[in-house]
Amino acid sequence: MRLSALALRYAGALFAAAREANAVDAVESDLGMITWSLGEVPRLEETLTHPLIPAARKKSIAESVFKGKVQDITLHFLRLVVDKRRESILPEVETEYVRLANDFRNVCIVNVTSAVALTDDEKAKLTEKLSRATGKTVRLALAEEPDLVGGLVVQIGDTVTDGSIKGNLASLREKLLGRE
Repeated sequence: MRLSALALRYAGALFAAAREANAVDAVESDLGMITWSLGEVPRLEETLTHPLIPAARKKSIAESVFKGKVQDITLHFLRLVVDKRRESILPEVETEYVRLANDFRNVCIVNVTSAVALTDDEKAKLTEKLSRATGKTVRLALAEEPDLVGGLVVQIGDTVTDGSIKGNLASLREKLLGRE
């Protein structure tokens, strides 16, 4: 089974349990804290992912670090992941879980790349327009790339709309060369 398919399965099971327990937001926060901790404390990640360390020892360490700081459902999930020797997929599970939680809340993350920083007014207008177009609450993930010269590149899921000057010039070049 591919890693992402496995992460999707685990994230889906955790999401279903969190939804039933009315703890979708809390579990999302817990997963963020766990993956952040694994990234910030390399020794913790090394210990939890090391194949020679017994699962019982890993669970003991995970409980000592996270018990009382995360929901019981999250701690139970962490124990399950350790029992199944799937610790390495936790960051990917978090990503999939966040996607599922956003779908549940009818939230759409839109990646927007611009040549220069957008003003607050531009962000508000873009958010409003994209919300109307998608029928969802839009949260912008902004990035700057001076090479675009001007305009925007907007990505919603797998769909990318390149409205940048750089993109338009490249498209025009392809048309003039007869490649399009």
